Amino acid sequence: MKSAIRSASRTAILFGLASSGFLALAQEAPGAAEVADTVDHVPASDNATAESDRTLNKVVVTGSYIQGTPLDAALPVEVYTQQDLELEGSPTALEFAKSLTISGPTTGESYYFGGPALVGSVNYNLRGIGADKTLILLNGRRMSQNTSNIPSIALARTEVLKDGAAVIYGADATGGVVNFITRDNFTGFETNAQYKYVDGSDGDYSVGVLGGIGKDKVNFMWSAEYEHRSRLRAIDRDFTWDSIDPTDPNYNPAPWSILTNLAGWTARGALPTTPSASAAGEFGAPVGFASDFTPESCAAVGGRYDNAYTCAYNYIPYYDLVSKNDIYRGYAQLNAEVTDTMDFHMDASYGQVTTPQMFGSPSQPIIRGPALAAGLLDQFYVPISNPYATAWAADHGLSYASGFTPVIYRAIGHGGNPYMSDGEGYGVADRVDNHVFRVSAALDGELGDLASFAKGVGYDFALTYNHSNAYNTHPDIVGYRLQEALNGFGGPNCHATDLDPSRFGTQNPAAAGQGDCHWWNPFSSAFAQEPILGLSNPNYVPGSENSKELTQWLFDPRAVETVASNFTADLVFNGTAGIQLPGGEVGWALGAQWRRTDNRVNVDSPWANGTNPCPWPDGTTSANGDGTPNLESNPLPTTDPNFRGCTPDAPGPFVIFVPTLPSKADQEQYAYFAELQIPVLDSLNFQLAARHEEFSGGLGATVYKVAGKWNVWGPLTLRGSYGTNFQTPPLGVVPGAVTVGARTFTVAGNNWLAARFITASNLNPETATTWNLGTIWQSKGFAADHNFMLIVDYFDIETKDAIGQIADPNQIASLVFNGPGGTITTCDPTQQPLLNRVTFNTPCTVGMSAVGAFSAVSTIYGNGPGQTTNGFDIQATYDMPLYTGDLTLGLTATKITELKTGPTSLDGVEVSAGDDRLGYLNFATFAQAAPEWRANFSANYRTGPQNFRLGVNYVSAVQDERPGVQYGENGEDWVTADFTYRYEVSDDLSFTATVVNMFDRDPPKAQEEFGYDPWTANPLGRTIEIGVKKSF
Repeated sequence: MKSAIRSASRTAILFGLASSGFLALAQEAPGAAEVADTVDHVPASDNATAESDRTLNKVVVTGSYIQGTPLDAALPVEVYTQQDLELEGSPTALEFAKSLTISGPTTGESYYFGGPALVGSVNYNLRGIGADKTLILLNGRRMSQNTSNIPSIALARTEVLKDGAAVIYGADATGGVVNFITRDNFTGFETNAQYKYVDGSDGDYSVGVLGGIGKDKVNFMWSAEYEHRSRLRAIDRDFTWDSIDPTDPNYNPAPWSILTNLAGWTARGALPTTPSASAAGEFGAPVGFASDFTPESCAAVGGRYDNAYTCAYNYIPYYDLVSKNDIYRGYAQLNAEVTDTMDFHMDASYGQVTTPQMFGSPSQPIIRGPALAAGLLDQFYVPISNPYATAWAADHGLSYASGFTPVIYRAIGHGGNPYMSDGEGYGVADRVDNHVFRVSAALDGELGDLASFAKGVGYDFALTYNHSNAYNTHPDIVGYRLQEALNGFGGPNCHATDLDPSRFGTQNPAAAGQGDCHWWNPFSSAFAQEPILGLSNPNYVPGSENSKELTQWLFDPRAVETVASNFTADLVFNGTAGIQLPGGEVGWALGAQWRRTDNRVNVDSPWANGTNPCPWPDGTTSANGDGTPNLESNPLPTTDPNFRGCTPDAPGPFVIFVPTLPSKADQEQYAYFAELQIPVLDSLNFQLAARHEEFSGGLGATVYKVAGKWNVWGPLTLRGSYGTNFQTPPLGVVPGAVTVGARTFTVAGNNWLAARFITASNLNPETATTWNLGTIWQSKGFAADHNFMLIVDYFDIETKDAIGQIADPNQIASLVFNGPGGTITTCDPTQQPLLNRVTFNTPCTVGMSAVGAFSAVSTIYGNGPGQTTNGFDIQATYDMPLYTGDLTLGLTATKITELKTGPTSLDGVEVSAGDDRLGYLNFATFAQAAPEWRANFSANYRTGPQNFRLGVNYVSAVQDERPGVQYGENGEDWVTADFTYRYEVSDDLSFTATVVNMFDRDPPKAQEEFGYDPWTANPLGRTIEIGVKKSF
């Protein structure tokens, strides 16, 4: 019934659009590498010269392998020429990607919480269904999703195919295709430079050079570029200050953590003779309790007093809104005419993105430690022999205790960490260094030159190699090192002899704190102030600071290098079938593709690569009860009599992250495809295509596509397409593999805890269906010398068996703690099977609050619910002469009418009946905002050497769907206005000035760490840019 209704709806929409006259001229661009003389019409931009002069250009077209002009196809393509973007002030790659109205959440900003390794690496996310579903091409050939090696100065234009294209290009083109096309036959020398003033930073700037030689049969072009972004601290914007004062009823609570170094401490009695897996069994019975802070001393350092063991702290002052970032690019291209019927093309591109410091918190929160008992409670022990503990115990009347354990803890929080950032900040800095390289070579021509019987048959043979090397660090504390330092055996040169193997760690009282062995001070006396806000600590004791050497020794950089490469061979034949129809000859294309993909993950550190699977390293032992031998820490079930605190998932030695195991994976793919272009009439043509693809591992799929276009009458044209698409599981996914990341949990006070992802054993390819219906109107305007175009396309994409997390850890936690105030309602797994996916800090009890109750939640990575999205794309341009120049008005808009995911079940529990994502922030650790409307309006006026452009950008508000959210709950529309002035001094010299966000609008508020959504808006406020371009 539903399919019948849907079919009827599609028909109604088609005829409704036709009768209403909402019509569109798509920039239909067939061809992945074909060249045709065509009218260059750019509906998504305001190039007055291009619009009014309608000059003929050579165009590489996107969406088909059959020779023909863009007007012969039926596919919706937006084209952005280099000249268009220059009139906008030459936006950066990130600015361009985020400006596309068909884009969803876009990475590339300095967004620590959404993935530090993605800074500066722009991934396109067409239709908002995932960047992995958008295919990136350079000159019609595959390239990495990381587009940092795109040579912007060498581009002629960028074509965006807004339709699924797996039939033509293969898997991962469900959402669409972005095809970057470089200039041909450029000669001479060109250089440009830009500077952007950003309040609060040193500004952003770039420089590029382009050279080319050879005007006849051989042309060589090269380019080099450099871009720099300067650091912008979080506290340099007013909206981040909304989180600073917790007494303000409208404050943003998102960047606050209850896991801090101002803790509540349980005093312990004598150590048990033989330790067991509980706090009392390992550290002694509780004999007292004291807080390391008062409400007053907590507030004095900017904290939030929650209870006797929690002085929460705001970590966002330690972060940056923009991290220092440098991008280097190089490009070389050779075009050669081998014979009259054979051409050779070769290009090579290189990009490097480096961020030396991307600041995070002073240390990671502790959700596990070296204690035998699991969870985040009482994970460390401070003996009374620790001189800092001796002094603290005397101040709090607890000198009778043998030692102390923190209820919850973070090694460094209030007070910052000046030792992990080369003196540039007070947080622990990640480092990012990504390299991308690509080379492609192609021969194309006609077989008739080689074999007379194949006269008229064209061929295109290409080899393409992509290589990326992504290096990033993400430091964390090695828990056992922190415990050793608390015992007096900290530091890289401490080699004291262990005199008591019945306990984990070094036991040698006489050597503790002697020579190169140092004590760690875990108390509030260790820091003088909150350094970012300059708030003095009343509990500080001069001389009690922890040293630089000791602090740095606690951390491991957790450096990971991911090397990915793919090699693709394409062979395509095309021609005409000899079948003459009223509209012309039937065209055809046949092709094959072979692709090999390799992925390798390198992790050198033995702490980070799984060599040490447990909290304590090999060579340390502990007794397991009276009369039992001393035992190593090995991964065992908690019920095993030899369990020593290391659970079967091999959690590793860090306080939050798990090891990243080195890995290697490869995949081969074979594909065959065919395509027909059927010109039934001069006004009616169809495109049919089919593709069969096989992947190693027994995976495969057959997909097809049909498209058509009908010029109903003069200015009115209809078009439509329907096709199937597919996507294989990501390379390197290993069934049963476990990965752990940090996630925020709503019911746990938005605190960051562990999320464990277990890969399913039976992954299948993801499939999708896409269809598109469009109307096109192209005519004169209100006068004979006016031109008007209107394009309206309806799109629909439906995916099935989407590959990803089956259920979000945040959703699981909310279902388990589903009572009033985030409390638990049952501890019976037969009533709530999801209980088994929660790692509790203490045994489950009915009524317990989620805050502080658990340390981790596990979920499954596999085939989950699909997505459905549909809506309308609208493009309109109107150009006319005005006074001494030409005026062009342009509008590009996308209206999403539906965006939802299907129902989700896990362990027999319906986690979600299906999520309506449209109009919501869709926050789960980070936002996947889905605004209903995105639109760009522009007015461009050109007169003589001067060009004036006003742009207005609109993104509709999204509502925060999380219960209890107050800050930014209803969102607000994101409206900005930009103005660009360009003056062409001469044919070879021009100047540009741009004011972006003229009215200095802050981004819409959102209850996220930075107070806004970095994947939709930007934090810069008003910026002023100047640029110069010179040709020789």
